[in-house]
Amino acid sequence: MRVAVVLVWRPKHFPEWQGRARAGGDAVPAPLAFDRSVAPYTAVHLASLLPREWDVTVVHEMARDVDLDANWDAVLLSTMDYCAPHARWLAREFRRRGVLVVVGGLYPTLNPGYFALDADAVIVGEAEPIMPRLVADLRARRLQSRYVADRPADLTDLPVPRYDLMDTSFAVTQGYEATRGCPFKCSFCVLSAIETPYRRRPIPQVLRDIQAVPPGWSWRQRRVVTFWDNNLGADRAYFRALCEALVPLKRFWSTQTSIDTVTEESARLMGRSGCRYVYIGLESLAQESLQVANKRHNRVRDYRRRIGYLHRHGVAVMSIFLVGLDGDTPEYLRDLPNLIADVGVDVPVFSLAVPIEGTPFHQELAELQRLLPGDLLDGSDGQHVVFRPKHLSPDELEVALAACMSRGYSRRAVARRVLRRLSSGWSCFLTNATANGIYMRHQRALVEAAQRRRAGRGPWTAVLASADATPEDGTGVRS
Repeated sequence: MRVAVVLVWRPKHFPEWQGRARAGGDAVPAPLAFDRSVAPYTAVHLASLLPREWDVTVVHEMARDVDLDANWDAVLLSTMDYCAPHARWLAREFRRRGVLVVVGGLYPTLNPGYFALDADAVIVGEAEPIMPRLVADLRARRLQSRYVADRPADLTDLPVPRYDLMDTSFAVTQGYEATRGCPFKCSFCVLSAIETPYRRRPIPQVLRDIQAVPPGWSWRQRRVVTFWDNNLGADRAYFRALCEALVPLKRFWSTQTSIDTVTEESARLMGRSGCRYVYIGLESLAQESLQVANKRHNRVRDYRRRIGYLHRHGVAVMSIFLVGLDGDTPEYLRDLPNLIADVGVDVPVFSLAVPIEGTPFHQELAELQRLLPGDLLDGSDGQHVVFRPKHLSPDELEVALAACMSRGYSRRAVARRVLRRLSSGWSCFLTNATANGIYMRHQRALVEAAQRRRAGRGPWTAVLASADATPEDGTGVRS
């Protein structure tokens, strides 16, 4: 059987995008048109759950377009929230060509009805528990309309990822997952809407898998791995054992963890085992915003000290900062780039807070009637204002986001962040410099795209006045 596993993607700011070669594709600025920095884990893992005798193709849309006319019997689409409209368009196109379409991922789990008319089957929950049934039904070409996982996936005996199917155009080709889930319930996070426990993979299997690279990969492709875990350090004992086990492998690696897991000892182990880059969800430097978002384990007063531990052991720190949380004031947002520099974040990323359907954050905004008119999914890429902020107007919030990106990625700000990592070792320095270069182009392109969109749309004051004057028909309100 010929099957494609497609990790669905679209560039931010361009919800109508249907591919680089299709109409309008050339309007996307080059820094936003691709995302070939780090290869995801999802698609090669899903491919490993399919029979080895099947002819399987893996497509990452962030690296290349999907061939709608390829000779496939079935397509498995994996999507998140802001890519869901594009996934639905892909499903329609493939079904029109007689291809069986299965849709899964975080958003279909939260809202399976969204794809009911456009896919042959929707997966609700994690794929591993339902994959044997799905494979049998694909063989028979008799799919159920919905496959619901009746339990969380057992991670103790998963197959080796299909790295032989990976697109090697990614700068970092090997993505992996050693744990799944997160013990915290931040109100804006999609995981707060999906009840799954925090789980760990057996460390011997982790070591087996990250060494199972194809023989044709380059030295860099074989030696650099990204752990796509939501919170790899949440279980301190497991994380300590994993770091110790990674030491002999001599890999350079990166991951995501929460700031409360960072101690002098954990930072030392990370540096010793080859970690050179870590993503930490600081989210905000306003303690009130963290409290409101149920992110109480983050304490702003501890940020600088804990980030310093990582720097002393050669680990660069990236963090996203959500703009528009309820504790954010105009004064705070004006000072945010300076505050970020003070705590020592090496690679800051700025994004609007997104009320993902099913999360407490979305529920609260809906109950307070703070969602703005329009399509929520199209605006869920972190670059569109989709709700009324508490202390600013929508227009002020858009301007504040652009200002943070512009100031945070001025040449002077980037140079300072790069040069201060000279003392952290050459590999940390090079990693930090490369990441800052990528994000400088990316964040600046987002600012320019936002300016063009605002110029075409006009100010929010006019949009809202027009919406208030239009009779309610149920189709123009975010839900």
